[in-house]
Amino acid sequence: MVTLAMAALALTLTPLGDDDGPTATSEAVTVVRPFAEVQAGEFVFEADPTNPERAIFHVTTTEPMICAIVWGPTEELGNFNNSLSMNGTGIVDHDVALPGAVAGTTYYFVVEGFTADGTIYRSDMDTFTIPEAADAAPADTAAERGPNLSLEGTVVDVSSEFSDSYAATNAIDDSGLTEWSSAGDGDDAFITIELAEPREVAGVEFITRSMLDGTAITETFTVTVDDGETFGPFPAATAAEPNVAPIDATGQTFRFDVDTSTGGNVGAVEVRILAAP
Repeated sequence: MVTLAMAALALTLTPLGDDDGPTATSEAVTVVRPFAEVQAGEFVFEADPTNPERAIFHVTTTEPMICAIVWGPTEELGNFNNSLSMNGTGIVDHDVALPGAVAGTTYYFVVEGFTADGTIYRSDMDTFTIPEAADAAPADTAAERGPNLSLEGTVVDVSSEFSDSYAATNAIDDSGLTEWSSAGDGDDAFITIELAEPREVAGVEFITRSMLDGTAITETFTVTVDDGETFGPFPAATAAEPNVAPIDATGQTFRFDVDTSTGGNVGAVEVRILAAP
């Protein structure tokens, strides 16, 4: 997978073509080729239909490569993203989520790619603007219940974590910009949240993460309270389509199990345990 350090290195490399040649203090000069040489289609930027708090970047390349986009509100950029669909190797269809990209705002960006022979490709700096959504997202039905108890809870068990950046604690941080991702658990993924004390609960919500290739989507989930009664399966929610599942239970430990999914690195943007009003 491309690392932030690799991206930073690529942005500081000196391309060939300087009439004066390398300086006396240069030990090596690395060739950086125009990204257009491996670009098979236009750069596409659009709103993510499953999550209004992020956008999607897409490009197709003529050969497998590790591709990343560095972007931000000014020419100093500041954000770095690449596709988890790579799974450790190069691909030709690059779909990259851009968390925090706001519709209607103009951003600067540079796209970089690395092929198997070590060649680096880089685009010129350009700008993109995400179109405004046609319809507003539906109101969050969780507002009809009590507060989200997960925010005061602790993750005590999880099936797996893809990396530190996709830790299970991201599912209870009340942010649509972070996610818990399992390491390919599919229908076997689960996360267990423990409250400080037993509480009366009126509803739960599992907001699924998703990959742009259609994987990692939780379709239905169950919740087990204190190793006792299991509720569900319930349809999972998305950030664009909230879906609170009503339950009537009192408990302290809540285990959420993925029941059905599209497989892969399933997980959650948020897992909510809603108190009785």
